[in-house]
Amino acid sequence: MKKILLLVFSLLTVITLFYACKKDNKYDELTHLAAIKLQEAIKFAENQPCKPVEEWRIDTISNRYVAVHPSFEREYIKLINEYKKLFEQAIKAYRPDKKEGLVYDTTPIELYPHFGVRCKEGNMIVLLAEDLDLVEINQRLEMLFPKVRDFFKDTPCTDASKWYIITLLKDCEFVPIAITNTPNFRTFEEMERQYRSLNAAKVLLTKGMDCPSVNPNPSQGIVCVNGKASVKL
Repeated sequence: MKKILLLVFSLLTVITLFYACKKDNKYDELTHLAAIKLQEAIKFAENQPCKPVEEWRIDTISNRYVAVHPSFEREYIKLINEYKKLFEQAIKAYRPDKKEGLVYDTTPIELYPHFGVRCKEGNMIVLLAEDLDLVEINQRLEMLFPKVRDFFKDTPCTDASKWYIITLLKDCEFVPIAITNTPNFRTFEEMERQYRSLNAAKVLLTKGMDCPSVNPNPSQGIVCVNGKASVKL
């Protein structure tokens, strides 16, 4: 009797594994097809000839930017929709039972900031900091720094506990900046990310610039002085 039960149990195990593998294979296949379709859409967009800069828009798909022009947007969107459909089918194939749905990280991927589009070697690309030379990086840093530094300059300070400090690196100098949450904070955040991305590209191009890695004079906090936020050093 024990042998019969063991045989039945073994058969059930084999059947379960067979269907599990079959399900996983379907999921893997669809995921692979979705990835191929996504690359097809990206390559299609990347191989388009340059046209006036102001006519392009920047699309964010998966973990990258894509420059899109009205002349091929319809075909591009069709490919992207096919990619999304395959990906959705893959998720359903992996867990057909809604009660056992996939649990995955839905935190948005934060891409490096971009700096518009530019024609390069006959094709339009989305500019990242790494695509710029040192001269242009320095120009952009000089333009951005005062905007980031002074963004909250005229914001009233009545409660120092609502302010905090970030530190920017400017020519190897650690510059503390007092910031607080405001309705236009997103604008500041985008400029700050651009500045940090440009500065990181500059460090790579200049072999580190021999800057210290640790701030030798860290800030001691923030106080409100005459309605303005002031960093204590």
